[in-house]
Amino acid sequence: MTNDADFDRIFSTLPPLTPQTPQAPQTPQTGQVPKGFGEPLPARRELRQRKPPRQSGGKSIGAIVTILVLVLSGSGVWLVWNEYGERVVNFFAEEEIADFEGSGAEPAIDIVVSPGDIGETVARKLAEAGVTASFEAVYSILLVDTSIIFQPGTYRLLTGMSGESAIAALRDPANRVEVTFTIPEGKTLEQAIEIMATAADLEVSDFADAVADPAAYGIDSPTGTLEGYLFPSTYTFEPGVTPSEIVDRLVQEMRSRLEASGVAPEDWHEVLTMAGLIQREARFEQDFYKVSRVFTNRLEVGMPLQSDATVTYWTGLYDGAGTSDADRADEENPYNTYVISGLPPGPISLPGELAIDAAVNPVEGRWLYFVSVDLRTGETVFSETYAEHNRARDQWLEWCRASEENSAYC
Repeated sequence: MTNDADFDRIFSTLPPLTPQTPQAPQTPQTGQVPKGFGEPLPARRELRQRKPPRQSGGKSIGAIVTILVLVLSGSGVWLVWNEYGERVVNFFAEEEIADFEGSGAEPAIDIVVSPGDIGETVARKLAEAGVTASFEAVYSILLVDTSIIFQPGTYRLLTGMSGESAIAALRDPANRVEVTFTIPEGKTLEQAIEIMATAADLEVSDFADAVADPAAYGIDSPTGTLEGYLFPSTYTFEPGVTPSEIVDRLVQEMRSRLEASGVAPEDWHEVLTMAGLIQREARFEQDFYKVSRVFTNRLEVGMPLQSDATVTYWTGLYDGAGTSDADRADEENPYNTYVISGLPPGPISLPGELAIDAAVNPVEGRWLYFVSVDLRTGETVFSETYAEHNRARDQWLEWCRASEENSAYC
């Protein structure tokens, strides 16, 4: 191991600096010359005397590494660094580092910090992209402040930034470029496609192509669509993500939720069909489990489900609270649960975790009917008999007639 005497000898016999003017790098976009270049040497020496010494330098990063190897080659690592580290840094600080001034200007450049990137890698990326004037402008700062870390992601930075400005910008979440969107529970696949396409700045047709083949994502859908198989939630992706990659992420998330709920793969379609129906009919948490019980009870006694939500799924009038007599009598509608018994052919929406749990675990009860008596608040009355249901239905009609504002909901 190098002892104290060795280091004293190294620092007492360092060769004098050769006076020469470094070549001034420029940014290809702006032609900006970094500070410290193009001045006569006497003026630069004067400038050094007036300014406090830089925290770290870039005369020779290779030399720094060589000395560090000597320092770290034996025991007492930190004792040696505490003794000589500052002298190492101050020595290399005597030479000017190519560095821009200020926080930069257009054009903006996207810098990708990949998982596992170390400070040296990030410093090199910034210099090669023209964000900073040199590798040393950033790396010299990182050598001194080892607490600086970078989170993986894509960041939009300006051109011609000082080392300090570039580091600050990379650590500011506001500069991160992401594809982020939220798909609310109860949206249909068609609606979800529009949300995803807008967020990713891609064509709706590209997403339509991406969802065209459920088998590509390991889904065996009897209806031939991915309706119900995309889990509604908030998602974040890196720029450049493809529609297929986005769809796959949402499908895999739904698969994991079904597996966590103990649903066997052969039961996925049936559970999602029930869950999608519950998601469209219920508003409050406790009602999810009651609605599930009503539909379960009806299936057990052979009653048609008579859900307006299934009818409007086929007509595309998703926001309507009710349906017309003609719509309810339409036998051409395969999702018309007024004329067709049993569950609809497949999901009518993208159900969330609550709806899935309610489909698997309906609460105990003998209800066969339910109706929302206040469409503004979602208050719902559950009934066991048809007579009780008629009274609740009258309550709903009375609410609809109470005001023009109420009637707009009906």
